[in-house]
Amino acid sequence: MRKALIIFVLVGLIVNVYSQNKLPYPIIFVHGLAGSENTFGETLEYLRDHDNLGEINVFDIVLNADDNTETSLMFEDVKWADFIFDDTEIKLGRRNFVSSISDYVHEWTDSNLFALNFKEENIDGAHSFFGDHFDQSNESAIFKQGYALNKMIQEVLDYTGAEKVILVGHSMGGLCIREYLQRTDESNVHVNWIDPTTENGHKVARVITVGTPHLGANTSLDPTKSELPNALGITEANRDLLYEYNNYTFCEGYPQGIYLFGGNENCIKGEGGLFGNSTFKNVDINCNGSETDDIIGVNESPESFSYNPEMPLPTNIKYTYITSIWIGWDVGLIGDGAVAIDRQWLYDENNNPVPLGITDTLLTNVFHTSIPKEPSTVIRGMDEPNSFSLAYGLNLNQKTIGYITYQQDGISLDEDVFRLRCEENSTIAFVYNGEESGVNIIEFYDLNENLILSKDIINSIDTTFVTVPATDNEIYVKLIGNATSTSWENPYKIHSYPVDITNNPINNYITASIFPNPASGLVTIKVSDKQLCKLSIYNNNAAKVFETEINQNKEFDFSFLPNGIYTIKFDLDNESISKKLVIIN
Repeated sequence: MRKALIIFVLVGLIVNVYSQNKLPYPIIFVHGLAGSENTFGETLEYLRDHDNLGEINVFDIVLNADDNTETSLMFEDVKWADFIFDDTEIKLGRRNFVSSISDYVHEWTDSNLFALNFKEENIDGAHSFFGDHFDQSNESAIFKQGYALNKMIQEVLDYTGAEKVILVGHSMGGLCIREYLQRTDESNVHVNWIDPTTENGHKVARVITVGTPHLGANTSLDPTKSELPNALGITEANRDLLYEYNNYTFCEGYPQGIYLFGGNENCIKGEGGLFGNSTFKNVDINCNGSETDDIIGVNESPESFSYNPEMPLPTNIKYTYITSIWIGWDVGLIGDGAVAIDRQWLYDENNNPVPLGITDTLLTNVFHTSIPKEPSTVIRGMDEPNSFSLAYGLNLNQKTIGYITYQQDGISLDEDVFRLRCEENSTIAFVYNGEESGVNIIEFYDLNENLILSKDIINSIDTTFVTVPATDNEIYVKLIGNATSTSWENPYKIHSYPVDITNNPINNYITASIFPNPASGLVTIKVSDKQLCKLSIYNNNAAKVFETEINQNKEFDFSFLPNGIYTIKFDLDNESISKKLVIIN
């Protein structure tokens, strides 16, 4: 490989105003049992208002569209487009994030923030004077949720043009994400992926689960205890979340939760009758109309703490399990008040989080439903990957923010890796803006992961010029920092764009050169023709800061210009061309 040409310039540059910040990928928040888009309300509003990520977009999906909890048919129950029910128009799909249905605007705005909603009471048209339609939509089968998440991801990709999304799931929302990622058919083809034919067909860059009962939760009342009937306990979702049942009607000695660990649906079918055990509204776990199917669980077995190797989690995604131990849970268990701590994550026999090498855990100390309302905790979980193989993709002219946060076990060192797409032999201006963000080093690597340049960051605003290796059309960028108690509140901003600082002909009549460039004060500009050429200089905000005429060559003192990148425009005989000038006084 040809040695790369590197020009590093430290510039006191006032970066263009970020009218709206962007994450590397759009982020989708998925609520849990009996929740809604409001589950992450405080965190969403923080990202919208403090980090300026744009308005919050919501996507409504019904999971019980036939309004019958006795049945569970996937293609009758799951709807994401407007339809008529009971002579009423049900408005689904895209809308804004507001508290009142009367204020809904059924469209999205430019943003990186998206929330999924299954709650029927929050759906336009579902509310009735005599009650809400589609009861228990947000307590429906996890099979349905995984299928619905496919529709949400596709909508976000279509709307934003992004190549991937980031998924954050609270409680059962984490199992919704796993259902989307893991479920395969008899031919081992992923049934929910956007594109099941490729290894990246899931279109997911990052997964964060928050208080998720990965190994189940038995905190809800168990309807298999016939003496303890319970309205919430008989829902499809509670059926899927229980990791074991107290009383089986048709299968003795087989107490494991069927959705989680596998088994036959008929095992938990109720006897009915006055003295029978009614158990759940239905036991059609895979939502196909039959209640006698063998179900493959998402986890390996009740004796294991890991996912099912027959339907593994993809290994090209970064995972974080956010867990909690709430000191107020005084029921003889240790956990967040809803899920025991040893069931909030997946791990191997050595207590290493799995999938190995690409998964970490974060521990907090608040109640189950309070965890998603903590922006600091969720942002910690969203931390950018630190490996080349999982690096977030960036495009030129893409303005992006990121965070320096504490890592697992409270480690302050944080490394964020991006893969910047560009053109070989092009010169790239990499602009960093991060006051109090915690970043102290920026490094550039070629595609073979060879270090091109490492630079200590002293100022909060910094510009680096990098010429891409001749054989590469991408480079890696690594930002290294040390987290503090406030660094998560101060995201860094990065922006890359191509620049031209070489001496090229202007047109057929004249050539021009700028030397030195970058320059400090004195600059010599040479033109080849004796005709007067109009010279105009514009700053980074496109405001003209200097104008004169020149023929042949002339020396200028530009010490009056603030540090930054300027555009010099040459005009001659109704033709013009622009060149870049970098000032570093």
